[in-house]
Amino acid sequence: MTQEAVQEAPPPEPGPLARLLQELLPGVGFAIRETPLDETVTISRDDFSRVMETLKTHERLHFDFLRCVSGVDYLTELETVYHLYSFEHGHKLAVKVRCPYEDPHVPTVSHLWTAANWLERETQEMYGIVFDGHPDLRPLLTEEGLGYYPLRKSHPLADIEEWQEDYLAAIDEAKRQAASAGGEAPPPMSKVEIAQAKAKLMKEARDKARADGLSPEDEKAAVRAAIDKFNADLESGQAGGGAAAPAPMSKVELAQAKAKVITKARNEARAKGMSTEDEKKFVAEALKKFSAEQAAGGAPAAAAPKKEMSKVELAQAKAKVITKARNEARAKGMSTEDEKKFVAEALKKFSAEQAG
Repeated sequence: MTQEAVQEAPPPEPGPLARLLQELLPGVGFAIRETPLDETVTISRDDFSRVMETLKTHERLHFDFLRCVSGVDYLTELETVYHLYSFEHGHKLAVKVRCPYEDPHVPTVSHLWTAANWLERETQEMYGIVFDGHPDLRPLLTEEGLGYYPLRKSHPLADIEEWQEDYLAAIDEAKRQAASAGGEAPPPMSKVEIAQAKAKLMKEARDKARADGLSPEDEKAAVRAAIDKFNADLESGQAGGGAAAPAPMSKVELAQAKAKVITKARNEARAKGMSTEDEKKFVAEALKKFSAEQAAGGAPAAAAPKKEMSKVELAQAKAKVITKARNEARAKGMSTEDEKKFVAEALKKFSAEQAG
């Protein structure tokens, strides 16, 4: 291959909007990107406020509609994407701005577009990007003080999600086959399996009722009766081959324990200099051993001698403290500022109790 063949493609030519921005803001650097729908520019955080003000107010641009705000996690950086539209001129633009993971701050645009108020709030609670100057960054979908950001790649269950598609289904199937071969009852049905079984049963009952020419009311009664029987069988250990007594660990605890097993096994494999394939096999074996211990009623492989709160449990406990403190503050008729202080004191007390 020649040197010319491996050269990077030249940067895309700026579109009409990017050229206009370069003309109006000559001191600002714009990284131009090609996308299927919108012209896209990436700007630095230092230039962000100036650029967005110009996009909203300049008569040749006049982006009067903020279509959406979204976040992107690049592991070392976080990115916020703004999709803008001008009803007056009929043009659209995507603006991207990045911030470091350790300093996730971007100026708010809620004073320019009212829609940014909730859009930035949602981005903040999902990615942890703080929009400086925003009037109210309380979360929309989760409790305050959750302790982690669900759409970041580093959230508490990231390890288990990274590996489970490859291994957990195979391990569960192996457990079922081993239980069947030994004449033992299969493990309890998961919520997904129960839902699938119910859906299949409802379809069969409905089809039979319609084949028998039942009225709509009788059809509903037949389906209800089938579901009631299924639930009764499930409780008595007959549905789905026999549901065993509930496992001692909750699903969240089990996922957290598996995540610890995965992390520990992966670190051991990398310390030994294993190849990627050998590392996967090593992790799979650790998970298989963990699952066998669970099936046998043994202690979880990753359990510590002393029971400590996991990140998720700690976040849930903090959320309860926040909710309780907020309700008490509002019952006392506190102002917004006093309420914030009251909640902060409750969290401080909680943290001190945990440390002690």
